[in-house]
Amino acid sequence: MSALFLFASLGVINGVLLSLYLLTKKGRHIVDIYFGGLILALCIRIGKSVLVHFDRDTDKLILQIGLSACLFIGPFFYLYAKSLKKNELHFKRADGFLLSTLLLAIIVIGLTFPYRTNPGFWNLYLVKGIYIVWAGFVAAGLYYTRSLFTKAFGDYGQLKADERYILGIALSVIFITITYQIALFVDGYTYIWGSIIFSISFYYLALRKLLGKQALTPKTTQAPLEEGAKLFENVEQFMVDRKPFINPKLKLDDLALQVGMSRHLLSRVLNEEYKHGFSHYVKAHRVNEAKQLIEVRHELSLEGIGFEAGFNSKSSFFEAFKKITHLTPSAYKKTLLPDQEVQKTPE
Repeated sequence: MSALFLFASLGVINGVLLSLYLLTKKGRHIVDIYFGGLILALCIRIGKSVLVHFDRDTDKLILQIGLSACLFIGPFFYLYAKSLKKNELHFKRADGFLLSTLLLAIIVIGLTFPYRTNPGFWNLYLVKGIYIVWAGFVAAGLYYTRSLFTKAFGDYGQLKADERYILGIALSVIFITITYQIALFVDGYTYIWGSIIFSISFYYLALRKLLGKQALTPKTTQAPLEEGAKLFENVEQFMVDRKPFINPKLKLDDLALQVGMSRHLLSRVLNEEYKHGFSHYVKAHRVNEAKQLIEVRHELSLEGIGFEAGFNSKSSFFEAFKKITHLTPSAYKKTLLPDQEVQKTPE
C-alpha cells in the first residue's frame, strides 16, 4: 500500500514541477501555457484522489479544490489541442474569456456553497455538472486530434515523433477522463486508478522525450494555414498599392510590420501560398515594376530603371530579371520596339 502511495504521489509531484516549469519558463509559447495548465489541473485533481484514498478524513476544503480543478482539465486539453492544430502563437481573447468565466464561476459557487457545509449540493449536482464540462471539452479537443488517430489506425509507423507524443497525451487524457467518469457513476470503482494511469503516462512520455534528448514541451505542428489564400491576397494588394519593394533595404520584418502580421506568419504565407519565399517574392515585384518602367520611362537607362524598381545594383537587377522573365532587360525592351514604333507612326 505504501509503495502504491509513493508511486502515485511521485507522479503528481513531478507533474506539478513540470507544469510550473512550462508556465514560467523563458520564451514559453501559448501551447506551453495550455499544456502546463492541463498538467496542473490533472495533478490537483489526482493529488486529491490519492489523499482521499489513503486518508478518508481529508479536509473538505482539499476535496473542494480537487473537484474544482476538474472544471479546467477538459478546457485546457481543448485549448492545447486547438493551439497545436491551428499553430496559434498568441493568446486568443475568446480563449481567455472561456478560462476567466470558468474561474469566476467556480470561485463564486465555491464561496457561496462551500463543500464543508454543502456536500450534498456538490455531490448531487455540481460535481456531475463539472464532469459533463470536463468530458465535453475533452471531446472537443479530440476533434482537433482526429487526424492523428486516423493516421495511427491506418499506419502507426507513418506518424512522426512529435505526432506520437501528442497522440500519447490525448490517449492519457482519454483514459483518465473515462476512469473518473466511471468512478463517479459506478459504485465500488476507485479513483486511484486515475492517479496510476497518470503516473504511468507521465513517466512513459517523459522517458521518451529524455531518451530522444528533446524538450518535454511538444513542438507545434505545421498545420495548414487557415485563410492562407486570403492573407496572401491582402499582402499582394498591399504590394501593388503601396510598392514597399522599391525600398532596396526591405526585409521580412519590415514587410510583416507594414501588413500587420508576425514575421513567422508572413513567412508561412509566402512559403505556402507563393511557394518561393520572401526573397523571390520581392524580386518578382521589382522585376514587374521594372517592366512597367521600361515601357513608360524612356528617358531612363536600364541601370536607372533597376534602381527605380528597388534593386541596389545593376548586377542584381539583370540577374533577377533574366531569372524571372528568361530575358535580359535589353532583350525585353526590344520586344516592345515594334509596338512603340507603331504608336509613333502618323495616321
